[in-house]
Amino acid sequence: MDSGSRFPLTVLACIAALVFPLSRGSHAQETIATRRPKIGLVLSGGGARGMAHIGVLKALEEMRIPIDCIAGTSIGAVVGGLYASGMSPGEIERWARDADWNFLLSDAVPRESEQLRTKQRDFDLNQKLELGVSLRKGVKLPAGLVNGRNVMAALRQLTIPARDIRDFDRLPIPFRAVATDIETGAMVVLGEGDLAGAMRASMSVPAAFAPYVIDGHLLVDGSLTSNLPVQIVKDMGADLIIAFDVNTPLKKAAELDDAVAIADQMLNLFIEKETRVQIAKLAPDDFYLRLKVEDVGKSEFTKAAQGIDSGYEQVMGKREALARFSSAPKRFQEFLAGHRVARPARVMVSFLRVQTPAGETEHALREPIEFQTNDPARFAPLQSTINGLEPMQKFDVADYEVIDRAGAYGLVIKTRERKSGRNTVGFGIDFAYRSSGETDANLLLSYRMAELNSLGAEWTTFLSLGDANRGLTEWYQPLDGARRLFLATRAFFASEFIDGIDDAGQPIRFRLQTVGAGIDAGVRIGQAGEFRFGYARALSKIGRRLGSLDDVPGTIERGWAHADFTVDMLDAQSFATRGYYGRASVVASREEFGADDNYTRLESEFYKPLTFGKNTLVPRVRAGLKLGGGDIPIYDRFQLGGFLQLSGLARGDLYDQNALFAELIYYRKIVDLSPAIGRGIYLGASIEAGEVAADVGDFTSGDIIYGGSVFLGADTLIGPVHLGVGLSEGGESAVYLQFGPVFRAGQHQR
Repeated sequence: MDSGSRFPLTVLACIAALVFPLSRGSHAQETIATRRPKIGLVLSGGGARGMAHIGVLKALEEMRIPIDCIAGTSIGAVVGGLYASGMSPGEIERWARDADWNFLLSDAVPRESEQLRTKQRDFDLNQKLELGVSLRKGVKLPAGLVNGRNVMAALRQLTIPARDIRDFDRLPIPFRAVATDIETGAMVVLGEGDLAGAMRASMSVPAAFAPYVIDGHLLVDGSLTSNLPVQIVKDMGADLIIAFDVNTPLKKAAELDDAVAIADQMLNLFIEKETRVQIAKLAPDDFYLRLKVEDVGKSEFTKAAQGIDSGYEQVMGKREALARFSSAPKRFQEFLAGHRVARPARVMVSFLRVQTPAGETEHALREPIEFQTNDPARFAPLQSTINGLEPMQKFDVADYEVIDRAGAYGLVIKTRERKSGRNTVGFGIDFAYRSSGETDANLLLSYRMAELNSLGAEWTTFLSLGDANRGLTEWYQPLDGARRLFLATRAFFASEFIDGIDDAGQPIRFRLQTVGAGIDAGVRIGQAGEFRFGYARALSKIGRRLGSLDDVPGTIERGWAHADFTVDMLDAQSFATRGYYGRASVVASREEFGADDNYTRLESEFYKPLTFGKNTLVPRVRAGLKLGGGDIPIYDRFQLGGFLQLSGLARGDLYDQNALFAELIYYRKIVDLSPAIGRGIYLGASIEAGEVAADVGDFTSGDIIYGGSVFLGADTLIGPVHLGVGLSEGGESAVYLQFGPVFRAGQHQR
C-alpha cells in the first residue's frame, strides 16, 4: 500500500481516537486489543506489620489482578521479592505462619548444634550476651543486634529457583528493592545481583540488623529514603499502579509519653514526609490504600497470622474499587502459568564447601541432610555437622549459598570472624528471693580469650561476687585440629555459707572457704557431650560453726581424682521443649592423693522435656550418693531445697551425705514475646519429692518430703525470670522471685 492510500486511513484512525478515547479506567482491558495496561505493585516497609502484604497478594489473585512489576521496601521487598521469584501467596503464607521468628530474627544456631562449652557459659552467666573487647578499641559493640544470618538462610532457601538470575527484569515478575547507603544517605535501587541479598539489604533496620554490603556499599533499610517507592514502579514502565502502605500511623499527643515513643515518632515523621511525596505521584486511575494492622507492632513477627488475615480482609473490602484492574479468567490463568515457578519439596544437601580467609575446602556428607531453616529442630542436624567441621572451629557462618552440581545440591558456607571477636567479656546476675527473708544475690562476670594458638587454646575466667563468692580460671588446650581431644588446667576458689539440716534434724551452719588447682584431660563427644577426668588439690577452711561440728578441723587438706560425663541436647537454656540433659560426676578423695579424708561420691542428674502443642512436661531426677570408703565429710555433702528443688524450703535447707530428688514440672507458653525482648511468658506448676540421709539404707518412703509450686516465668533477653509460690510438707511455704536458670548446669554454678 502506497503513502497516498494510507493517508485516508490515518485520518480516520485519528478521528476515531478523538471520538472514542482510550481510558485507563474500567474498560482498559476490553478496549486495548494488543496489550492490557501494565500494572505495577508497590509494597511499603513496616516491619512485622508488613505481613499484611501477604494477605494483599492473596486478595489480588482472587480478584484476578495480574502484577507486571513490583517495587518494595524492607518487609515489602521481602514479600514482593518472594512473589516476583515465582512463589504463590499461599506458599509465602505457609512460610510466614510456620516460621520460628525468634530463631530467624537472631544469629543463634539451633542450641542442639552448639558445643557444650558454649552451652555451659550460657548457664554460668544466665544469659547469652557477650561483648568483644580489645586493648586498642576497648569494648566492641556490634554493628547491629543481629547480622541476619538466619533470615538470610531462609531467603536463600526460598529463592533457590531464582539463585542464578542476576537481572531482576528476568524474574517471573520484574522486581526492584529499595535500600539506603548508610555512608552517603543516598537511595539505592537494587535491580540486579543476588535476589536474596537485595531483600536482606532492604530490610536492614539500623541498629537492629547489621548493614548488608553490596559492591562495597553499606546498605540499610530502604524506608529511610523511600518507604513507598511509587516513582520506581513508574520508572519500570507501569501504566497503572497499586500501592499498599503498612507503616505505623503517627501517634497522638497522649501516646507520646516516653523517650522510646518520641524517638519512634521522629522516625515515622521522617518516613511519612517522603511517603506523602510518593503518594502525590499517583495518577487518578491508580490505587492507594493504607492498611490498618491493629495490635501488631513493627517487631511482633510472631503475630504474622493476624497481619496476613487483616491485609486480606481490607483488600477484599475494596473489591469494587479494584475491579477495574481485573483480567478475564483466561488471561489471568496465562499470567499465573508464566509466574509460578516450582520449588523442590525438600532440599537435600550432599556436600559442603567451606570458604575461609585461609582457603576453600569441600566435605562430602555420608548421607544427604535437609537444608530447612524454618524450624530450628530440622535445621539442627545440618548446623551441627557444619559446626563440627575443622575449618569452622575458628569462624562463624556469615552466609549460605545453595549450589547444584550434576543434580545434587551442595551448600557453600561463607565464613567471617567470630561476631564477638577473640576476646569477650560476659556478665549476668544470679538472684533468688524467698518471702521468709532469705536472699541470694550474685553478680556474674566472665572474660574469655580465644584462639590463643594454632590449635585454638582458650583462657576463660569466671567470677561470682555476692552471697556466694566463687572464681575459676581455666586454660583449655585442644590437642587436634578438630578440637576433640583436650587438656585443661585450672585454679579456683570459693567462699560460701552452708546452712542446712541433716537427716537427724541437726542444724549445720558454717562458712566454707576453698582454694585449689587441677588438671583434666578429655574428649568432646559430638557437639553436645564431653567426657573429662582429672586430678585436683585444694585447701579448705571451715569457720563460723553452728551445730555438731566440734570434731571437724578448721583446715582440711584435699586431694581427689574425678571423672565427669555431660551431655546437653536441650533446645533452650530455660523452658526447653525438646532434647535432654544428663550429667554424672564421680569424685574419689584419697590420702594417696594428698587428702585428709577417704571417700567416694557420685552426683548425677537427668531431665527430658516432653512437649505436646504449647504444653511441656519435664520429668527430672537427681541423686547424690556415697559410694564407698569413709563418710563424706561435712564440706562436700549434697544439698536440697529451693525453688523447684523442694519448693517451700530455702536453698540448701537439707544437707547430708546422700540425697534423692524427683519432680514433674509442667509449663505452657501463654504469651509470645518479640524476638527483641525474649522468647515468651510461661505459666507452670510442679510436683516434687526428695529426701536426704546419712546412709543409702536410711532412705524410707516415710521420710520423703513432698512439695510443689505454681509459677509465672519469662524467658527474656537478660535471662530467665521466675515468680512463684512454693509449698512443702510440714506447712513450709514461700513466694519466690528468681533471676537465672532453675537447673544449674554450668561449670561453676552447681
